[in-house]
Amino acid sequence: MANEIMDRNNLLRNWFNNDTWMNNFPSLFDNNSFEVSNLKTDIKETDKDYQVSVDIPAVDKKNLDITYDNNTLTISGHRDSFNDHNDKDGDMIMSERQSGRFMRQYNLPQVDAENIQASYDNGVLKVTLPKQTKEVSGHHIDIE
Repeated sequence: MANEIMDRNNLLRNWFNNDTWMNNFPSLFDNNSFEVSNLKTDIKETDKDYQVSVDIPAVDKKNLDITYDNNTLTISGHRDSFNDHNDKDGDMIMSERQSGRFMRQYNLPQVDAENIQASYDNGVLKVTLPKQTKEVSGHHIDIE
């Protein structure tokens, strides 16, 4: 009997944790943040480094912040609101573009934090994290 109850509880927990609508429920009321899923990312690992590419369109590079600490690369920033969202004439048919703050973290161990490089071009942030044998933490990365 206890196992049946545990199974039902696990089933409910899995349903709530994996349900897209439930996971996005808080963001339905928060117009000032991106969903993390909007930061589409590719990560490539070679023998020498990790290469991270993140799509972050319509964001000024001065509004991006990249840090590496405790084996975690953190990319955060904000996108200013769009001027054309003010619909005084009532002619806006649909509006899906979001503005506000965003953040995403990636666990990438054994990185030489002193030599991380980042560039931002045409809405794509590229971060190269060279590997090392000893760990160093707490480093801020400048974007070229």
